[in-house]
Amino acid sequence: MPENSPGLSRRISSWSSGVRWSDVPEAVRGRAVDALRDVVAVMFGGAATTAARLASAYARTAPGNSPLAGGGFADPARAAFANATAATALDFEDGHYLGGGIHPGSVVVAAGLAAAPPGTTVGDFLTAQVAGYEVGLRAGALLWPRHADDWYHCTGTAGSISAAAAVARLYGLDADATARAVTLAWQHAPMATFALPMVKESIGWGALTGVTAADLARGGFLGLPGGSRPPALPGFAATPFDVPGAEDNDLVMSFGETFESGRTYFKKYACCRYIHAAAHGLASLLRELGAAAAEIEEIEVRTHRGALFLDETSPRTLEHAQYSFPHVLAAVALDGAAGARQIDEGHLGDPRRDALAARVRLVHAPELDSAPPASYPARVRVRTVDGREAERLCTEAPGDPGLPLSDDELRCKWLDVMTLAVPREVTEGVLDGLGDPERVLSDVLSPAWKAVPPPEPEREPGSEQGQGQGSGKGQEQ
Repeated sequence: MPENSPGLSRRISSWSSGVRWSDVPEAVRGRAVDALRDVVAVMFGGAATTAARLASAYARTAPGNSPLAGGGFADPARAAFANATAATALDFEDGHYLGGGIHPGSVVVAAGLAAAPPGTTVGDFLTAQVAGYEVGLRAGALLWPRHADDWYHCTGTAGSISAAAAVARLYGLDADATARAVTLAWQHAPMATFALPMVKESIGWGALTGVTAADLARGGFLGLPGGSRPPALPGFAATPFDVPGAEDNDLVMSFGETFESGRTYFKKYACCRYIHAAAHGLASLLRELGAAAAEIEEIEVRTHRGALFLDETSPRTLEHAQYSFPHVLAAVALDGAAGARQIDEGHLGDPRRDALAARVRLVHAPELDSAPPASYPARVRVRTVDGREAERLCTEAPGDPGLPLSDDELRCKWLDVMTLAVPREVTEGVLDGLGDPERVLSDVLSPAWKAVPPPEPEREPGSEQGQGQGSGKGQEQ
């Protein structure tokens, strides 16, 4: 193994362990606050979904003091698993294009909330969050699939490293222990895939792995006498940063200078990011045509090859709905939105939505194949029953750095989704408190944890199916 490869891994770990909130540019600080608010909101909003409730039930089998968005408590590792599952359950959390296309927030924030020591301030947490994002996004950039057979590197894989770095920072671990935490996370990272339903990208398992890795490193695991290093094994890398050629990646080598955590996107639609440009385009075209859903004869979406599998017209799980162009576009046309209240378990099997979804057609656009991971464009064409037609190429989606959601739009999103589970006045207090770096994090979040109803009695396996968001238990905005 080249001598410079281990050096890169250790340099990144050293930066992560030593970064301070004052080192973070002001604009990136604001982005970090918004990212924390975004993940907390969608985590509580997603806690009533089938996937999140099952994950919380599993977590509660390991008693501990870490609170769960689904109610009750668990040990930190399992709490990280359950809360990360809740944070991604709505497919509504932030993401980053060039950082491997991963969703850093659901892993980093859930892991950090589960493991944060008592007395952690919001500022302490945000510093660790930024460190986790910066490390994990660079790992994600190295892991982006380079060929057709390299299909398994998704959020849970790189996210394990993100979570380990963030939790190590919260624990105050030094550079050596942080490097060991990152190595342990990589060596135990899940082989994350897009498995549906519920597994998605192994986001819950990535958070669990990161917490466990930091705990092991804090206890001395992987330590060597006198700071000596293990022999390099041919063909094996301790982390993605130890692979020959890692230092040739400009995004990777910009750590400490360019904050990639300031270049994330926020979601307007509760679905796979591949669908967002098309949803934005459809909404624009319907306004241009002055057409209602009942007037639509056909919606054609031209997209890159990797998105063509998102074509299910009658999904029967929430996750399949989130990964369906037809279902989401039908929601946009019928309801004027595709947020957490529209893309939910209560709308599965809706005959009106299924009927319109059947009129959505996906077509391969070879000219768009080269766009990912930098963007996920789509060309949308709408034809009405009376022969009107309009078409648009959408290269950006709402929430992209080049097409950002306004402060008001973000606030409305967070209020809308978090009040599925938490009363509005509590939600507003939490959102405000997360913007104050001097506040103690547990004091800010305590009213939200307390607002969650106690967990229901455990049911027989399989009895959870078909229940969740549509149960009507949440607090309306």
